[in-house]
Amino acid sequence: MEQGNWNVDEMLHWLDMKINREDRNIREQSKKMNENFLHFFEWNAESLYKSHFMSGCYKILRQAVDGAKGMDTVWNIVEDNIAYCENKLLNGQVDCNSSSRTTNVAHLLKLECMQQLVRDYREFANILAQTPPEENLQQTANKTEKKREEPPERKIKTGIRR
Repeated sequence: MEQGNWNVDEMLHWLDMKINREDRNIREQSKKMNENFLHFFEWNAESLYKSHFMSGCYKILRQAVDGAKGMDTVWNIVEDNIAYCENKLLNGQVDCNSSSRTTNVAHLLKLECMQQLVRDYREFANILAQTPPEENLQQTANKTEKKREEPPERKIKTGIRR
């Protein structure tokens, strides 16, 4: 992706923050897991699974955006990710029906992650749709210049004067 597009740079900034947060959580949880696996598995395994899943999804998005040719391509990538997750949530299977209880739990955790991904991808779409700050400043400057050029209107008060 070409550099200099404020919207894409801002989106990538927030995406990198999310990746870093999940990677930090993975490191911390892995350390706890290595200290006492049985306790960790019982109380924190879901959190580690979710962090791995979310980190993987964010990194895939990051790679796709890095390879994008323009703003429209980035917009389409984000919209496609939203549509994919929504389709999985709305039309996908709620229960995994596996003979493995762990696989069933993993399936439910993925669905929870996809709910969060839809929220995050929509945030990214909102960032892409914003007007960059420089343009906002230029627009407000143009409005104030126009107001200064016009003579102020004289207000005439009606009613009884005392």
